[in-house]
Amino acid sequence: MTLTKPVAGLPWAAANPFDYTNDHANFRVYARSSGNGAAVTSLTARFYPLNAPADAPPVLAVTDFEYLAGGTWQATNPVVLPAFGAYRVALDVRDDQGYDVTLPAAGTVEYQQIVHFSHYTQSVPPDFDFDHRTVTVHGALTLTDPGTGQVSPFPGATVTIGGNIDFPWPKVTTGADGTFTASFDANGAIQTSVAYEPGREDSWTHTHAYSYLLQPDIPASEPTRIQVTSPPEINLPAGGTTTVTGIVERKVGDAWLAAPRTVVDLSGPQAGSDWISSGFSDDQGAFSIPISQAGAYQVRTEATDFLQQSPAEDTRVHIPQPGAHFTSLSISQDATGQGLIAGHLVLGPAGPPVGTTLQVQYSADGRTWRNTATTTVGRHGLGKDEFLCDVRRGSDANGYWRVFFPGSRDWLPVTGKAVHLWRTPTRITGARPSTTHASRDQKLAFSGTLQQSSAGTWHAYGHATVRLLFQPAGSTSWYLMSTATTDARGQYSLSARDTSTGTWYVAYRSPDTHHLDSSSVHTRVSVK
Repeated sequence: MTLTKPVAGLPWAAANPFDYTNDHANFRVYARSSGNGAAVTSLTARFYPLNAPADAPPVLAVTDFEYLAGGTWQATNPVVLPAFGAYRVALDVRDDQGYDVTLPAAGTVEYQQIVHFSHYTQSVPPDFDFDHRTVTVHGALTLTDPGTGQVSPFPGATVTIGGNIDFPWPKVTTGADGTFTASFDANGAIQTSVAYEPGREDSWTHTHAYSYLLQPDIPASEPTRIQVTSPPEINLPAGGTTTVTGIVERKVGDAWLAAPRTVVDLSGPQAGSDWISSGFSDDQGAFSIPISQAGAYQVRTEATDFLQQSPAEDTRVHIPQPGAHFTSLSISQDATGQGLIAGHLVLGPAGPPVGTTLQVQYSADGRTWRNTATTTVGRHGLGKDEFLCDVRRGSDANGYWRVFFPGSRDWLPVTGKAVHLWRTPTRITGARPSTTHASRDQKLAFSGTLQQSSAGTWHAYGHATVRLLFQPAGSTSWYLMSTATTDARGQYSLSARDTSTGTWYVAYRSPDTHHLDSSSVHTRVSVK
């Protein structure tokens, strides 16, 4: 029966690629029986050109196989086919259970000329070092016919030289006699290799070939350093770009000389968390690395067999970035007219640098702003990103307030939300005592008016509480002596007995968040 895929309980087989050991096309097949103790008793392999018609006869049939191990069989004699190229293999498998199976597509094999490097040598300068590192390789390619054993030169083949060499690796084409020669500068101790990889048109007709050589001894590597020629601190406008420039040098004896064609590595925001190669220094040892992201950068050379890795050199690039913002911003005013602005300035994970300042801005109409104060973020007693300041405009903080971060080398400016503070101003008129020279326990009378401002005009503030306060001479404490409620016209009358010399005044203390406190004139009264 004919099978195109494995079927349980039936024999199966598959052809392996040719093994060209000993320059012959050795052919092997993996085969299994129908199972349950059955054994394969015979194999027949038929070879057809890959593109031959379906009814074409085979160009070769092989029936003589020997069992190796693990279900693998090998043709007793090497296979010899009429032409080089790809062949389809059909297999007939029979086992001792009476199953006879034909597999018309059991695999594809390539009958190829065997490519060898018949010889391969390299020539290295006796003083092999950074200044003397031109390596020359010589070799020859041959073709062996696996059917006849005939060996001939392989002209026109492309050979790739590998090893410690700059990419792309050099390539060379063999001459009419199959030989090749190539020279190149090595990057250090070099175990050169040569490889022949058949091209697309030769992949069915030629094998791969490789050869290697031992690496030469080299002297101790030379110290290197980078002289950065760009500024250590580079300040750019938003969206700006720059370059980090420098010269790679190596120490030869007591002198520092340019190190051309040396790899320079970069670390920093643009390079992620690792060191990455940014290219080579030029023939004078100079390099230039474009930078478009702000942050701290380092440059260094890579270590080679000729050169030691250089110490890292630092560069800082400043490009103002968006993202600065205020959090927990609070702008308020108490009854005394004192304003308070507090909050946090967020400048990335690291927070604001020490000494970062903010402008406190005031506007009477919410449109025209002026700077009225400066406050420092993170000053003594505050968190690193915290700010806190008192504000007042004239006698109170009535008006519009906001904070402004003017930006820095690393951050774009940001303006906080404006807040309109307003409490109605009040004032107390009168409040002069009935006498300023009193006898002990004499009753003093105080009268006047409590007023509040509206649109710049003073009006009576009725039904509000006022207080009479006294401070005895020589004391630092004030005492509440009397309270009164203003009438509809805002008028009040207060009295108290005078027991000692001291100072008197009348005060209004706002019980809500809508008015400002006020006080009358202070008057000293002497007691005999």
